[in-house]
Order: sequence, then structure tokens, then C-alpha cells
Amino acid sequence: MKRLLARPAIRGAIAVSATGQGIMILVMTATPLAMRYCGFDVDVSANVIRWHLVGMFLPAFVAGPMIDRFGPRRMAVAGGVVLIACVGVAVSGVSVAAFLISSFLLGIGWNLMLLAGTTMLGEGHDVAERGHAQSLMELGNSVTATVASAASGALIAGAGWNMINYGAVPVVLLALAIMWRGARAKHLSVGV
Repeated sequence: MKRLLARPAIRGAIAVSATGQGIMILVMTATPLAMRYCGFDVDVSANVIRWHLVGMFLPAFVAGPMIDRFGPRRMAVAGGVVLIACVGVAVSGVSVAAFLISSFLLGIGWNLMLLAGTTMLGEGHDVAERGHAQSLMELGNSVTATVASAASGALIAGAGWNMINYGAVPVVLLALAIMWRGARAKHLSVGV
């Protein structure tokens, strides 16, 4: 596992996947809390979360072929752009529409980043290492999700809805930078 983590391509794949997972869990968990602070009732929040779930799984019908056509790195960037668009909508106001659209976009961005990261992971190891590589990715996703879930209540109470969303932007950009660094290192090692 240590050898796998030493590979920039593996680190990039895990960074993309874990970032998508962590941001999705953080913002999704904070959304009903923020909506409650804004005075919306549970039924309205439940509808927003329903649309978030549609956003999470609807892209599954086209994400695989899009990754095949455009490549996992471009689709990871697309997922990152969608997550940043989610932030823009989320901080635009406290209307039901803003919560609903941002939650829908959050689901789409998560789907694209998770599938792109998983695809990139497969490029960074051989068949004999598959189990260990997948375990590392699942560990990264699980730890990130656990920390994000546990932190969401404290962050919404302490920092507020806008800061949670603004905080996602540098995390997405960092994950994409790690991914591109891994792709560049892979390209340089192939060229040598």
C-alpha cells in the first residue's frame, strides 16, 4: 500500500474521489440544517434532498460513456466545475430554489468526481494490486465522509452556510491540481 501511495497517479485518483465524497457529505448534511436556520420546514428540506439524490444518480446513465469519450481527467474537471457552480448557486441567496438547484448540482459534481477518480485509479496499478488500490480509495472516501459528516453541524453553527460552501472551492482546486500533477508525472515516466 505504501508503494501505491507513492505513485502520483494513485494519489490524484484518491484526491479526486475523496474530495467529491467529502464535499458532497459536508454540504448535503449541512443543507437541512441551513434550511432550518432560514425558517424552512422539514418537508421543504426533504424535497431538496430528494432532488439532490436525483442529481447524484441520474448522471450514472451517461457518465461512463462520457469518461470513455473525454477521459477521466476532463470529467473530473467537469465535476469540479459543477461543484464550484453549486457553491455559486448556494451562496446566491436563501431561497428554496437556491437550495434545490445547488443540491442538485452537488449530486452531479459528486457523481462525476467519484466515477472519474475510480477510473483513474484503475490506470495507476496492475491487476495484482487492484484490491489494495481499491482499499486505499475506499479508506480515503470513508475517512473524508466521516470527518465531513461529523464537522458539518459544528461548521454550520460556527462558520455558517456561506463559509462551508466557499471552503469547498480551494479543496476542489487542490484535488484537481494533485490529479494533474499525477497525470503529468505519469506522462513524464512514460516518455523516459
